[in-house]
Amino acid sequence: MKKAVILVLCLMFSCNFVLANEIVEDYFDIASNYVTSGQYKEATEYLNKILEIEPSNYDAISLKNVILRITNPQAKSYLSTNNKNINQAFIAKQQGDKNKFVSALSSTQNDFWSCYLLADFNYNNRDWTNAIDYYKKAINLKPNYAQSYLGLAQSYSHINDYQNALSSINKYFSYNKNSSLAYALRAEYNLNLGNITQAQDDIKKALEIEENMTYLLTEAKILYAKGDYETAKEKLIVLSKNIQTSEVYKYLGLCDYALYNYANALLNLDKAIILSEEDNTLNTKYNEIKSKMEKQ
Repeated sequence: MKKAVILVLCLMFSCNFVLANEIVEDYFDIASNYVTSGQYKEATEYLNKILEIEPSNYDAISLKNVILRITNPQAKSYLSTNNKNINQAFIAKQQGDKNKFVSALSSTQNDFWSCYLLADFNYNNRDWTNAIDYYKKAINLKPNYAQSYLGLAQSYSHINDYQNALSSINKYFSYNKNSSLAYALRAEYNLNLGNITQAQDDIKKALEIEENMTYLLTEAKILYAKGDYETAKEKLIVLSKNIQTSEVYKYLGLCDYALYNYANALLNLDKAIILSEEDNTLNTKYNEIKSKMEKQ
């Protein structure tokens, strides 16, 4: 419950913030990203950095107080105290009753927070179609709430509708112009749409704000798409020392294949297959490379 409440409250604050300088704005953006993923300690560290620069920064002080309040097990939620349906939904969530949670929020179709939390619920349960529907309803009820566009963009990307994902993330940018996450997501969408130059520009900006492992993987994928297999492979080798995921090994294998190193390609794709639960193309590519290797 705490994560859902602090997410909502954090986003309520972030909609109207106007920060004094670029460094403070970047720090706040990073703190917000940490809060939305439930990493309150890390978020507080960046809020403290803001307060070192601007000790009286009202926005940082307010959000820090919200974090302190929500992480206090004795504290009561602002939303659940003032909204009967959300209160019932949070009680149902505490009890582990998903049906009652959805029912409580669904009882008021014209309530913004109910629609937004339902969108978030469906997104977290991988029901992308319903997530899209509820994010759209939330946007209709409150068009200037930036986070709805971010959720909508990510939902569209999960069903491979990258054009609508791109449109939604561009709308999000009109409210948050220095979000590293938004730049990285737009890079992914442009990559999937074949807009390689735009994708490279976006991932460069994302990495200038925050050197995140996920962003570095996106950069390697863009380099692969450009045909710069050597550089992409170099970056993927570095990444593989820190994160061992199917996607990292998949692109390592694809780079090796493009560089005619079939033995290494098979080894890396084999690792990708072991780690993957969803990518049905890996076996096909593995057999294709194996067949070429046998003909040598």
